[in-house]
Amino acid sequence: MSTINAGRKGSAQLEVMHKAGWKIDENEKACYIDIDEDNDDENDQLDESQRVYSRWSELPNIALEEIFTYLTPKERYYASLVCRHWYRTFYLPTVWHNFVVDDRTLTRPKYNYYSGWQYCLDHMRTQNCLARIGKHLRGIEFRPWHSFNNIYQFMTLLSWSIDKGLEHNPQSELIGMGRCIRSLVYHFPCNMSQPNDPEGIKLFGTGGQLLKGLKELLLRLTDLHTLKLVDFVLERFEANHLLDEVVCSCCTKMRVLNLVNVTTVHCPIMHVGLFLNLRVLTISPQNIDDDVLSLLADTKLRHLHLLQNCYTPNHLTISACGVKAWRSLKLTNPRLRVHLRLENLTDGEVVMQPEAPVHSITYWAPRARIRTELVIRMVDHYKNTLAVYGHELLPRFSSPKPFHNRIDSLLLLMCRQCFNVDTLIIREKVSTSTLLLIARTAKNLATLHVRRFAVILRCDWPRHPEWSNDFYLWLKRNSRSYEAVEREISQILGYKWNLLSDHDFKLLTVNVKAGA
Repeated sequence: MSTINAGRKGSAQLEVMHKAGWKIDENEKACYIDIDEDNDDENDQLDESQRVYSRWSELPNIALEEIFTYLTPKERYYASLVCRHWYRTFYLPTVWHNFVVDDRTLTRPKYNYYSGWQYCLDHMRTQNCLARIGKHLRGIEFRPWHSFNNIYQFMTLLSWSIDKGLEHNPQSELIGMGRCIRSLVYHFPCNMSQPNDPEGIKLFGTGGQLLKGLKELLLRLTDLHTLKLVDFVLERFEANHLLDEVVCSCCTKMRVLNLVNVTTVHCPIMHVGLFLNLRVLTISPQNIDDDVLSLLADTKLRHLHLLQNCYTPNHLTISACGVKAWRSLKLTNPRLRVHLRLENLTDGEVVMQPEAPVHSITYWAPRARIRTELVIRMVDHYKNTLAVYGHELLPRFSSPKPFHNRIDSLLLLMCRQCFNVDTLIIREKVSTSTLLLIARTAKNLATLHVRRFAVILRCDWPRHPEWSNDFYLWLKRNSRSYEAVEREISQILGYKWNLLSDHDFKLLTVNVKAGA
């Protein structure tokens, strides 16, 4: 017995020694630091009435449902093991309104002789899951990265379950399967290059059985209101028939349609003009032409987003729509607003659409600069309609400091000519006097976002003949400090205005539909 007790004491001491360690002090001498263990035995002996328990289990269902929607299916399962109340929350309908399917969703590891361990879809678990929550689903989002076979099998099982639920004598758990699905989002990872690949981007589009499975699923979703298909990079013959099933099932119900880079070559998608009640359309400029615009004139479209990302062809290879087509569209649908946007980590430019009712031009590109020729063209084409302009993200280039090399005069020209500008985002170097002139010149300006780090304390504008002595003295006096600039611009805009730090500017997002 004494030997056993000695062994236990030795193991306990060894465990304590593992928690201790050596530390080097200021004189480079080693000292041993021992870590005392908390005495949990005293806490265990406390009276049960003195214990303090959390009350997370008493949260109302409406709060728990909102919390569970931010968790993955695996995290929801672990949370359901906490208590009975959370277990019941796991099966509430609102929790499963949006279902995200990725490479690991409802999978199990399986050993492959050639590839080693891989995650394969567990068909039994998937069928049981769809039987329990399939009738509550309102949105499905596919996020594949590598395992496209799992996505294909999930779509096939969902289509099969919907068909079984529509039979004459269906199983009780399959009744209403997929009937509430209103949204489907599919982002295809078309870039198959490795991070250290010297050739850069390697584009491979979807197609074959994966595209066939998606189209079979879309044919069974008869109440879709939102459909987003991003970076499919199809061939022309596949792109021309991409939306055949959707038009048949959701011709009058579709409200939001997102088709980005359906192809990388010029290929107009004519089906987008057949959704009569469409309100928001996002499409790449290479997939639209004059015929598509003529079809859109007969719809209820309010916002047309022309989006370019890193997989979109160079703007020099994309031709703009004709002036006559835009004029005809404006006459038929005067409430239409066009939004031009570039999302790219390298340099690039938006594809200008002459005579289009452009409401906003925004960049999500850290290397894109404000160029003189582009601003002049923009003012010439959109001076009566442009309301939002700006560059998001922090720049990855150095802005020039001399006045004649900066963008101050271009920004002031835009504010003078485009009288409807109400939102402006500035990230390049400008002077404090330029900010004061912009605030005084842009009569409809309501939102102004400026990086504090890029603002120069200087009044370097030459005096204009139309400026009075009092105005010039006001400009010079208030350009000497950031506080004075913030005070004067706040007085002009009518609310508390501040310059943004780089951290706040990085998190900035712009609502281009404001006032719609």
